[in-house]
Amino acid sequence: MSSRPPGMGYRPALDGLRAVSVVTIMLFHVPVAWVHGGYWSVNVFFVVSGYLITGLLLKEHSKWGNIDLVGFYLRRARRLLPALLVMLVGVSLLAPRIMGSQTPGTIRGDGIAALFYVANWRMIITGQSYFEQFGAPSPFRHTWTLAIEEQYYLLFPLLLLLLLRIFRQRRSWGPVLVVGALGLLSALVMSWVNKPGDPSRVYYGTDARMQDILVGAVLALVLHRMGKARVAALAQHRGVLAVLGWVTAAGTLAAFLWLPADGWVFSGGFLLFDVMFVFLVLSVELAPTTSIARIISTPVLAWVGKLSYGLYLWHWPIFIFLSPDRVDLGTVPLMALRFAVTFAVATASFYLVEDPIRRGSLRRRLGPRVSPAVSTASIGVTAVLIGISAYGVQLAPSAKAGEGNSTTVGSGDYGVLIVGDSVGFSLGYNFPKEKYPDTSTTANVNFGCGTAEQHLAFNGKPQQGDDQPECETIFANWREGMQKAKPKAIVWSLGGWEVFDHVADGKVLDVGTPAYASYLSGRLEKGLDALGEGGSKAPIYITNVPCYHQEKFVVSGDDLSVDRNDPKRAKAVNAVLTSFAAKHPDRVHIADLDSFACPNGKFEDIVHGVKLRIDGVHYTADGARAFWAWLMPQIRKVTG
Repeated sequence: MSSRPPGMGYRPALDGLRAVSVVTIMLFHVPVAWVHGGYWSVNVFFVVSGYLITGLLLKEHSKWGNIDLVGFYLRRARRLLPALLVMLVGVSLLAPRIMGSQTPGTIRGDGIAALFYVANWRMIITGQSYFEQFGAPSPFRHTWTLAIEEQYYLLFPLLLLLLLRIFRQRRSWGPVLVVGALGLLSALVMSWVNKPGDPSRVYYGTDARMQDILVGAVLALVLHRMGKARVAALAQHRGVLAVLGWVTAAGTLAAFLWLPADGWVFSGGFLLFDVMFVFLVLSVELAPTTSIARIISTPVLAWVGKLSYGLYLWHWPIFIFLSPDRVDLGTVPLMALRFAVTFAVATASFYLVEDPIRRGSLRRRLGPRVSPAVSTASIGVTAVLIGISAYGVQLAPSAKAGEGNSTTVGSGDYGVLIVGDSVGFSLGYNFPKEKYPDTSTTANVNFGCGTAEQHLAFNGKPQQGDDQPECETIFANWREGMQKAKPKAIVWSLGGWEVFDHVADGKVLDVGTPAYASYLSGRLEKGLDALGEGGSKAPIYITNVPCYHQEKFVVSGDDLSVDRNDPKRAKAVNAVLTSFAAKHPDRVHIADLDSFACPNGKFEDIVHGVKLRIDGVHYTADGARAFWAWLMPQIRKVTG
């Protein structure tokens, strides 16, 4: 038999597609530089889910004339919930012990949101933590996709049942048109709501992402509308289906490798990809013996596809736990270790948890009455364990970009105020109070805001989405810090934003030009005025710009790390800082951070015997201790 209609038994090709997708996601999260479009893999999972679930519901309705909604929800819970509970409990207990003070302050709320499948909306409401730029992101961040799928599982069967009752004739195109229109509406919502430079709202939003799942649902509805005979006739065109499969497979792979997220992606690009990919699903479904279908259906890929749920559940927290600053390995050995551990845990999850429970082992062992009670109790126990898991552990703070944040470490009488950017906050947050018991440090910063205004330019053009109104309050925040800390010394951290070209009065000012030097000098003068609150004469130590080595910093499709890592830009900004300090010799001092962090004139992973920076920009806890061991003697030499 060279062809078959869909819905006839196990389809290894679909597992093969899942395998390619989950491995691509894992590579994207390493991150591997040549996988620019790994986020498309989520679309693949959504499309396949929409196609399969809709097909199962239609098959049940055709056989029985109805859909057992309770039975459907129980089957979905039995398939997905046990492995999720194990992951949530395991990660909740391990994260504070492994990550220590770098454990995100959002971890409890993130875990609870993941448990009840609302993680995507929690991320939208709370905003993405800017603290992750110098600390680890939430180990539950990846559960946003599970939330969207579960919301689909909850709502779509109700919609489908309603449509099948309204359009009673099997040959009606009504359900196809309605579901297709909803998918198009979802794509329009993504385009309308998207904020340039900050796509998180539409990337995580159920309303904007439902298009992916609904495209898969439309395919299932179309095949159902055609009927078995016409589908079987279509399946006879193996040559056409093979070409279609190869072309769409090449397009899918090209997107995985070369299509980063930028404006067009969120203005119809997602829908275009989904429609293209659905033809690959059609090809391997109707013609499972073509060359492309056989390749995708190979036993190894099919097996990895079976593990894909566990691989997705566990890879993200494992990657965070096995971070470069915790595991002293090279890039390739570390990636191999991460993959090996993830596959081992996912294999155990499948064979010990997912598959046995899916086949009903829990129900058989406990009985039909006890099993539901145990399942319900397990959800409550998981919630409790998530809530108490980080008890007694200092959690890293979090804030939306632009929000002011303050932290005080130590309780001594010698006050040090830290102002500037998130790098300064990381240094204050990790201040070694045990080494300096007479000192207290207070960091008052606005995350994501530099001393220069947040109006960036790249390649001569203003960057959309980088205009943060909240950043206008930075100097007021510094004044509050002066009143609170009454410092004897001030550390002024900058550079990470100042190395970018800026827009002022409608003009793009290039770093290194006299116009930019004049602009930045003016901002420094305003900062100095804020630090004179109450007539303070406390000496100010400006850390100059060190070498940076940021892997990626993508905004509106542009990788701004190219400019951030440019040593010529750092040199130009440092010249402005030196000139500014020379104008105020009685109060402003330059702390030569460049020489400290880059003693050989270039970025190095290990400096002064420790991994100094976690991401090529922000400092690790050990790096912060080394920083203060270097700077505190300079401060005390002046202030006594």
